[in-house]
Amino acid sequence: MSTPNQAITYLDSEESTSCQRCKTTPAILISRKEKFCQNCFIRFIRGKQRKQMQDDQYKVKYGPLAEKLGKQKVLLALSGGRSSLVLLDVIASLLQEQYAAHKGNQGFELVIVNLDEYELDSLNKKVQDVIPELLERYNPVKLTLKVLSLNSYVDQGTLQKISLNHEFTGFISSINNSKEYTLSELLDLCPSKSSAEDLLTIVYEELILRTAYKEGCQTVIYGHSMTRIANEIIALTVKGRGSIIHKAIADHTEKYLDKEIKVLFPLRDVLYAEILAYCELADLNKYLIESTIQKSKITKNLTIRDITTNYFKQLDATGYASTASTVVRTGEKLGAPKDEQVLAHCQVCGVEIYRDPREWLRRITVNDPAPVETEEEREYVELYKRTFGTGQEGEIEGDPVSICYGCIVTLGGVKQESGFVWPIKSHEVEAGDNKELQWIYRNDEQEKQKILDEFILSDEEDV
Repeated sequence: MSTPNQAITYLDSEESTSCQRCKTTPAILISRKEKFCQNCFIRFIRGKQRKQMQDDQYKVKYGPLAEKLGKQKVLLALSGGRSSLVLLDVIASLLQEQYAAHKGNQGFELVIVNLDEYELDSLNKKVQDVIPELLERYNPVKLTLKVLSLNSYVDQGTLQKISLNHEFTGFISSINNSKEYTLSELLDLCPSKSSAEDLLTIVYEELILRTAYKEGCQTVIYGHSMTRIANEIIALTVKGRGSIIHKAIADHTEKYLDKEIKVLFPLRDVLYAEILAYCELADLNKYLIESTIQKSKITKNLTIRDITTNYFKQLDATGYASTASTVVRTGEKLGAPKDEQVLAHCQVCGVEIYRDPREWLRRITVNDPAPVETEEEREYVELYKRTFGTGQEGEIEGDPVSICYGCIVTLGGVKQESGFVWPIKSHEVEAGDNKELQWIYRNDEQEKQKILDEFILSDEEDV
């Protein structure tokens, strides 16, 4: 039975209630206190995207405007989850409409990029085995699909061992360059699942921006729903990354090397419950790609994002889905620190550092221990020494490195003897900006081959 305040309420097929939009077709669900039929609900959700992307650069352009704006390319980050599938369907349907109304012209070229998580997350399907079938639905619009290896992030030449002492000062030292690390091997060195999840987020964002830069895309779009954005606000706060909330949840412009790239969230006004309904009505569930890893029911075994996701799922189930909009509105009021000089950039994640996080951490932590009295306490002391050393900065060899508060939290618990290995961003050059992307799948190559095949004469054909 549906809760009265649920975001989506499905109507009984026996109820003869008309859609409040078209007035002719029977309504099948209620969303935001309005009754919708299938087609009107799909148009309603698509309208949310149109509202977020109504600038001239996304429309079909002619004359001086076309010359001014030039060829526009948009990168869509596709995970294979419900939200990104909905965004793909919404954007592709827009291009279909433009193609039909403007005699084969489109407002922009769409490049769909997936970061390959098949092995990392034990996915039930490979993107390259599923999504091409979905793309056929949008013919004659041509859509480019590319699957990128996560190892594209790992530049062996920038890998360094990172260590933290008990004063929260970071040091880097060289590693054995004869070993070639994969991203999975680097993540295995993380002290916790939450740390690995946090670093993966850094990897995803960096690779998407780098791909957009190399592909010549002016815009990047993510399929984050309002619920996902609210989830992100809470998770970033807990992880100590509150300073980047304004960039992680709001439409903004990123500077990558010498180019500015717009980052948009076209589904930011859509609740996750509405995403689920759209997937069902638009027949997208058969293309859904999910992890086969069973989430633990024990809270201590969950990541921060797992916990916040469960929190918002519970709100949806109990009729408090609107809480997400309250969280998002509050988060949107946050911004970058004003009138503060950037001291440095974090050499792990690249974020701006406005205040030295070590000073604050030293103020709120106790560095002088109480006397050791029991055997159990001595064991804990030895464990602490193995993790952080004895506290003398001179005991850690290496060069100082700039690390933000969020990365200090993420690296907390790394054992001193093993350290943590990760690509270090230099001040002069973005880590990996000259490194070639490692493509696993590209359908644009298939298109080129099809064209070539049309002009190749077989032995049986006349010359």
